[in-house]
Amino acid sequence: MNNESHIQNNTALIFAGGNAPLPYLSQFLPQAQWNIAADSGLDHALALGVTPDVVVGDSDSVSEEALAFAHSLEIDFISAPTDKDFTDTELALSHAVHLGAQKIVVVSAGGGRFDHAHGLLASLFHPEWAHIKIEAFIDTAHIFVLHGPSSLQISGKQNSLVALHAMNGMAHGVNTEGLRWQLHNESLAPWVSRGVSNELTGIFGEISLQSGALLVVQPEAFIQTPKES
Repeated sequence: MNNESHIQNNTALIFAGGNAPLPYLSQFLPQAQWNIAADSGLDHALALGVTPDVVVGDSDSVSEEALAFAHSLEIDFISAPTDKDFTDTELALSHAVHLGAQKIVVVSAGGGRFDHAHGLLASLFHPEWAHIKIEAFIDTAHIFVLHGPSSLQISGKQNSLVALHAMNGMAHGVNTEGLRWQLHNESLAPWVSRGVSNELTGIFGEISLQSGALLVVQPEAFIQTPKES
């Protein structure tokens, strides 16, 4: 998961609001073509050393200091009313899609209000965005969105945790390689926990499915060890 030094074209990096993300996440962030802040995600982007190109939302939770700094740099604002049908992060996702992003990475601290956390995960699986590669850094977890038919290669430490959760209904034709408990052309339902607490047997793994959608989670991908501090 080394940070890439060059700009990844057609990639959007979105900073969500809520609690502040882990400071050392900055070393994993891609150099994206578009940097987007959702409301108080502006504070989090600046704290991680990223200056957004645009701020999306109602600005009801962003700090006055961050707002002043953004205005001094003439950063664009796409304002939304406080009373609305979408979260600021979902509006930021929609804006990234409108820009033509082919890959989107969302950064969030996790925790906080459960309804916001669930809403974030649900919005990542919008059926109309199935053609876009979507990932998220949420607290210490690296999250991937997988729509069938498709496959995904992951990497991590040997014996590190991997979880698979069906989203938007049944996931059919699920296959895995490089995991301790393998799945072979099987189906996962969103109401079962069978896919929780699997493990990488080496440093690479592969997940594929024929139809449906999978939430692939490496829950400890960004845990910092003493040697890394």
